Amino acid sequence: MIYQAVAKLPFQALYLLSDMAAFLLYYIARYRRSISYQNLHRSFPDKSVKEIIQIQKSAYLHLTDSFLEELKTKTITDQEVNARVDLKNFAGLEKLFNNGKSVFLLTAHTAPIDWVAFALHLKFGCIIDPVYKPIHSNHLDQFIFAARSRHQGTPIPYKKLAKDVILRKHVKRSIAMLADLEPRSRDQVLEVDFLNQSTRFFLGSERIIKLTKLPTYFIGIRQVRRGYYQAYAEEISLRPSELEGEQLTRKYIQCVEKIILENPAAWLWTHKRWKHRTT
Repeated sequence: MIYQAVAKLPFQALYLLSDMAAFLLYYIARYRRSISYQNLHRSFPDKSVKEIIQIQKSAYLHLTDSFLEELKTKTITDQEVNARVDLKNFAGLEKLFNNGKSVFLLTAHTAPIDWVAFALHLKFGCIIDPVYKPIHSNHLDQFIFAARSRHQGTPIPYKKLAKDVILRKHVKRSIAMLADLEPRSRDQVLEVDFLNQSTRFFLGSERIIKLTKLPTYFIGIRQVRRGYYQAYAEEISLRPSELEGEQLTRKYIQCVEKIILENPAAWLWTHKRWKHRTT
């Protein structure tokens, strides 16, 4: 299987393949180039065309790196994870893990969350259940599901999250969720100013978190250099059920915007993030 073959590549070969894939996507296939440029231009109106294009090209390389790193999750060793993921400011979460508490971990599309989940499991012994959207390719979906299950975690399809939370409420675990992309048109949403644009965010995750009353943290992931990351934990709320209105989602949005502004090229600009623009 091609995915297994890619996953077995040494890192040097993996990133050489990523270089070629990024070149093909950007220059030959021109994959969503107009969408990514428009997203960047509207998000950073003060940047020049040259600056936008520079970020855009870097973002395509980060995109192919992230995809191949996700495949590499299937074969990456514990030693490689520990060497490539640096965990900072996890004292609050460590205390919860040591006390056997379940938590919600919210993050963004800036780096491979699977590597960070493995690093957390190795250091703290916690079980990480990632929420995911099934992929149309059954073979790829099964491959990634198996990769994410390597360290005792049970990936949860996002449509089954509420049911899973209810049925497995007594299981001690951490539920990891990415909630920074465009919600469906029928979802409950919060509309805010985000990256200089009116932006819709999914409210379903906040509803579920408040129902469970689980402590919630934002996991920020920064790229230190290619293939190496630093992750940090920022408290959103230890008692989310006591937050009024959409405070939890608003706090999450602030965390996401902050880390994107630190390194814009690390985000997923090819996504149709503003396809339901109202302004």
